[in-house]
Amino acid sequence: MGPTAMVIRRLGMLLKLVLVLLPVAVLKTLAMARGWEVLEPTPLFAGLITSNVFLIGFLFNGVLIDYKESEKCPAQLAETLLSLVAELQALGWARPEAQPAAALATVAELGPGFLGWFQGTTRAKELLDLIERLNGDLAQLRSTCESPCMARLLQELASLRGLLLRMETIRSIPFVPTVYWLSATSTTLLCAGLVLTRMDDLVEIFFYLGAIAFLMVFILLLIWDLDNPFGHGEFSSCENISLAPLERTMARITHPRNPEG
Repeated sequence: MGPTAMVIRRLGMLLKLVLVLLPVAVLKTLAMARGWEVLEPTPLFAGLITSNVFLIGFLFNGVLIDYKESEKCPAQLAETLLSLVAELQALGWARPEAQPAAALATVAELGPGFLGWFQGTTRAKELLDLIERLNGDLAQLRSTCESPCMARLLQELASLRGLLLRMETIRSIPFVPTVYWLSATSTTLLCAGLVLTRMDDLVEIFFYLGAIAFLMVFILLLIWDLDNPFGHGEFSSCENISLAPLERTMARITHPRNPEG
């Protein structure tokens, strides 16, 4: 994804934030004009802010762990696919009768397939089908492949399957949905409290309503975005992991040297 696309996506995130905060600003203006400010600033309100910060911090910490783990996935995918290519090439050079061309062709399809999965154009089921096909291709090589070499190939195949299942889980299952609901409810109550709290100074209104509501809503939106680090195919997602390690090795994966040539 180019820099221009990333800027557009981040501007979209800011637009989403403005659309969420605009009703809060309108309600505060109505509350000041109609006399709806029925709450007084108390230490209990600070306790509400503290509890909301705790919930958001819990979410952010859990999501960040998955995000940091996900950052390693493209490099691990590239390493596994390159290892498969290297093992199959070495087998073809050492034993020309093995004819690993079919397995190499399947690995060459897996590279773009994983990039398509990141972009949202390839489903996990299609990749699993390709992995099963590669398993069948490797089975055809058992008679000409030594046991240690076959064990390495099957281990790399298992790593590939495990990476796919792990990434699919991170993408499809949100981190503790109940805490998301609690954080959204707490932030909504916090914004409602800011709207109904009496503030006479315009500077106080701008700072407390603007800064607190802005930070709470923005961090919550950011956490929702970080919860799926593989949202490259979603226009509303702007904070995704880098695919550079996989893209840089794509040529070696899709166009391996033919061992038989």
